[in-house]
Amino acid sequence: MPKSQRPSAVEANDVAEVVQADASPLDGDEFLAANRASRERLRAEAEQKADRKGERKADRGSAHDRVPGKVATGSSRSTSRTVRTALIGLSVLVLILAASTAYFAYGMVQADRRAEASGPSGADRQKAMDLARTYASSLATYDPADYGDLDRRIREISTPDFAKTYITSSQDARRGNADARGTSRAESKDAGLQSMTDGKAVVLVTLDQTVTSPEVNSQVPDGIPYQSRVKVTLEKRDGRWLLSDFDTV
Repeated sequence: MPKSQRPSAVEANDVAEVVQADASPLDGDEFLAANRASRERLRAEAEQKADRKGERKADRGSAHDRVPGKVATGSSRSTSRTVRTALIGLSVLVLILAASTAYFAYGMVQADRRAEASGPSGADRQKAMDLARTYASSLATYDPADYGDLDRRIREISTPDFAKTYITSSQDARRGNADARGTSRAESKDAGLQSMTDGKAVVLVTLDQTVTSPEVNSQVPDGIPYQSRVKVTLEKRDGRWLLSDFDTV
């Protein structure tokens, strides 16, 4: 047999297996061709067996991975790092928000203090409200038998322009009240500062007024009550707050 066609040790073993398993009457080239075909078949079967074993191992590995609570080590470490990073980020964000909130709260308090320091003091505001209540009560208190007293009080607590305008505009009302002889008594219990600067204050004042008249005393002996709200404007003249406007609102 030529050297190129001489079977190797592996081929000899395969040949022995083939001969023992299935004796062949072939010899020569036909025998070698049959031998090669048998080896290829055996190798194909071996590869198929190996593939099936690999698939079974892969299935076992997949089933193992699907066990509840089972997490791969690499994935667990990655998840842990992600969680830590998120927690650190949230902690920093909370600190930033807390610092911002504290800063804005501090800024608001400081702004209020600056406004209070630059504007009228609490005592000045209270004085303006007290004067507005007193002035409003004085204007709404009168006796038709002595309007001169009312005019005197008006001039005393008002700017010259307002005193002149108010006394002049009230003449028609005074004449209408002459026959009824209505007497008014007023008091103010509440006041609220609407606005105030160093030279001007606007105050809202409540008025409780009681009007009595000989014509109605028999029916209403305690008088007729009136409640109203007025806006009193004060102006500072020579260091004194004076009435500069008076409107019913």
